[in-house]
Amino acid sequence: MLKGNLTCEDISRLILPYIDDKLGQGKRNRVAMHLRNCPFCMEKYRIIKSLFDTIKQKNIQRAKKFQQYRLLSAYCDNEVSKSTRENIEASLALSCDLVHRTLKINALKKILNYTFERKFSDFNPGLEKKVMERLKNESFINRIKNGLNSCLGIFR
Repeated sequence: MLKGNLTCEDISRLILPYIDDKLGQGKRNRVAMHLRNCPFCMEKYRIIKSLFDTIKQKNIQRAKKFQQYRLLSAYCDNEVSKSTRENIEASLALSCDLVHRTLKINALKKILNYTFERKFSDFNPGLEKKVMERLKNESFINRIKNGLNSCLGIFR
């Protein structure tokens, strides 16, 4: 099947490895020759290649944006070097979008800090002790054990 000229069916199976550059040179040349001579397969190749390139580009953009947010977050927390801080401040002066992102990060951090402090201040260490005492007093654990034993008795 893969000896000699490749069929359109062969190309359908080989197009992804061809795009990913995972074929040996001989097979790669045969796929390229088929693509040059078959407009249908060439169109299929162009569409799939375009999709893969778009996905790859979006992943690169997403990674860059994530790195930018991490850097801005470190900047907001004063965790960057003086030269990096100066570079970010120069960029902030030029980019309205960057200013908005920095403000969002600061607002989010304030909300998270407030929420944490609020929850921590509301924490009641005596509650856990009360719950455990109630469970012991009501023999809750023993009732669970008895229930499990009765269930196991049914399956014996």
